[in-house]
Amino acid sequence: MKLYLDPGHGGNDPGAQGSGLNEKDVTLDIALKSRAILLNNFQDIEIKMSRTTDITKSLSERTNEANSWGADYYLAIHINAGGGSAEGYEDFIYSGLSDTSTSAKYQDIIHTEVIKLNQLKDRGQKKANFHVLRESNMAALLSE
Repeated sequence: MKLYLDPGHGGNDPGAQGSGLNEKDVTLDIALKSRAILLNNFQDIEIKMSRTTDITKSLSERTNEANSWGADYYLAIHINAGGGSAEGYEDFIYSGLSDTSTSAKYQDIIHTEVIKLNQLKDRGQKKANFHVLRESNMAALLSE
């Protein structure tokens, strides 16, 4: 399996900010730790990351890289600030997909496990027309 991990934001785009934290730093930390866990515990997995340091990379650069690499799955990692009121976990698949699509099936699995593992408030499984979901050629999920 080829997994493309995309820690949101980076470089000159800090993402959400609060409590002395930048979203770009938290998403990168989560992605690096996730990569290490997956590589240390599973066989037959290749992981490419949109960034492994604090660099600026456009959304098109991210999806083009995942598409040309031939990723099987695209996972975008974000931290939702929700105007400062967000609490819990939500995730998104492309709004043009059916509820029986591969992305939707993976969303069901990932959503259930993240909520169970982290005991977070469930903000729901959603659909959106986000670039990384729309322009990736593989099943994709954006986590918040």
